[in-house]
Amino acid sequence: MLSPKFELYYTKIEPLDLQSLEKDALLSIDDVNNQYKPFHITKFQNYNPVYSRFFELTSKNYNRITLNHRYHIKTLFQVLDTETNETIYRDVFVKYSPLLDPIKYMTGKYEKYGGLLHTLPSSSDANHVCLNKIKDSNNVSYVDNFFYYLTTQLLNHHNFLHGVEYYGSFLGIQEKFKMNVSDDLEYLSDSSYFIENYNKLYTVTHPYMNEFVKNSTSSRANKNKIVISNSRNTSEVSIGALDICDNSGDSNGVLDELDLVYEKEINTVRNSVSGDDSSDSLDDDYVSSSECDDDDDDDDVSSSECDDDDSGSECDHDDSGSECDDDSGSECDDDSGSECNSSSKSNGDESSQSSGSGSSTDEEEIQYAYINNFPIQMICLEKCDGTLDELFEKDKIDEEEGMAILFQIIMTLLVYQKAFHFTHNDLHTNNIMYKNTTVEYLYYQYKKQVYRVPTYGKIYKIIDFGRAIYRYKNELFCSDSFANGGDASTQYNCEPYMDENKPRLEPNYSFDLCRLGCSIYDFIIEEEYDTKKFNELQKIIYNWCLDDNGKNVLYKKNGDERYPGFKLYKMIARTVHRHTPEQQLKNSYYNRYIHSHKGEHFINIDDFPTYVTGSD
Repeated sequence: MLSPKFELYYTKIEPLDLQSLEKDALLSIDDVNNQYKPFHITKFQNYNPVYSRFFELTSKNYNRITLNHRYHIKTLFQVLDTETNETIYRDVFVKYSPLLDPIKYMTGKYEKYGGLLHTLPSSSDANHVCLNKIKDSNNVSYVDNFFYYLTTQLLNHHNFLHGVEYYGSFLGIQEKFKMNVSDDLEYLSDSSYFIENYNKLYTVTHPYMNEFVKNSTSSRANKNKIVISNSRNTSEVSIGALDICDNSGDSNGVLDELDLVYEKEINTVRNSVSGDDSSDSLDDDYVSSSECDDDDDDDDVSSSECDDDDSGSECDHDDSGSECDDDSGSECDDDSGSECNSSSKSNGDESSQSSGSGSSTDEEEIQYAYINNFPIQMICLEKCDGTLDELFEKDKIDEEEGMAILFQIIMTLLVYQKAFHFTHNDLHTNNIMYKNTTVEYLYYQYKKQVYRVPTYGKIYKIIDFGRAIYRYKNELFCSDSFANGGDASTQYNCEPYMDENKPRLEPNYSFDLCRLGCSIYDFIIEEEYDTKKFNELQKIIYNWCLDDNGKNVLYKKNGDERYPGFKLYKMIARTVHRHTPEQQLKNSYYNRYIHSHKGEHFINIDDFPTYVTGSD
């Protein structure tokens, strides 16, 4: 029998005291030198456009409400429990999620909009003038934020331990918005707009930037670009510096502690999935991988050898057979319709800095931009203890623990797919975080089968839903990254951004595990490998990186990238259909988790309802 559904409604809250947050914020030396005060936010408001999709609001009440999640932020260390009306201790992570693409802003793509950039949305007032991107409920930041609300409802209503605790969100104009631009300085330094407005609209922490700008003239042909060395192999399709919002990781391998607890670095997307897709030559007629490959090599391990033996349907959605109407949210901050070459870096990235902690690492290799008076959403979340990426980087994951970690992720995706027809669309090792726990085992029931899974002291949670596609009731949430001109605009072709002149391509339930496999691959598989010697963790990751024809989507046999840049995302969406979460339960390794009885920490996925209208 299905458990009762949670209901969405709004509730009134007391105004948040930003000054109380300011006094607890820990700042880096760069922050102090750049007069960064994260809670200096004007035009501070509760309302965001998602509310108008569910509620009839007026000019009197639209900015006095919030959603009905259990815990609400009071300070960086306290939240209000609305069920008991008690204030309890919780570490709060604050993510500053940009409502516009910061890189496009610093290169003049929004210049023509002038004062509209600082106008925030209100309720459905026809006379209210606001930039379309900022008032669009599919803005990457709003799509990200609302799914956090949904996950916290699963956590508190259905005891879904992999949900993320959500403490509320607010909009405002941040006096200075901080983002990692280490991977973007070469691009920025080639923009005359960036040079002309440096020290007026923004500054950068690079030690030579002031001198570079000073010596630059209107003739830039003979000027050298600012170059930041990258210690990490950029062909690695993963890694991002966290949090909630957008794409992959810190290329220097040096992460601010703030970033380590929830933020994804905005810039990484460019390295791994980059908006450079506007310039790649992949035909959008959705050709098969064999038609796009440069070689016809055959990989040594078939999917059957890796225990992933089901052939997937073209869409691979849930058992109910509902069509794949999910749309994907991603960060496309392109209001002007300009090219996406720069957008991959920003949008939904959790370049937002947590104000709850300072940096515990050497920041010399990380360069930050401080952008004056920038529209943001302040998303308040539980603070996690680390990322999956850190554990792989430090070589702390062996075969058995790795397989158990993947099982937690598999079951998390199963629940999200069942409940919300969900695809993440950018799942990698920095978008998976963990909370330390004393719980020894988690128990799951799926299709009447119970699994007992060791935690190894960690409960894993998926974060950063800026590119997610999902449904709630009869509402479809699809990030404007998939809109025309967005940094993921050609990954799929479906509503609400359907191009009727091209074949339909729905969101793909196999995409997420393949993408995750791509981000883990280089951690555990050597360039020269022998598949016959693979352990079970290597087998499953290798298999997740195979397309429907058994070809490795990451590398050719000669070691070259098969699909550089964003082309990898496009080809996974088109040619990978055998790696759904449900299919992984047929992996023979996981038979050892099958158990005869339910334990204390029990997650009955069979009882989880679907929250999509018409899919009961």
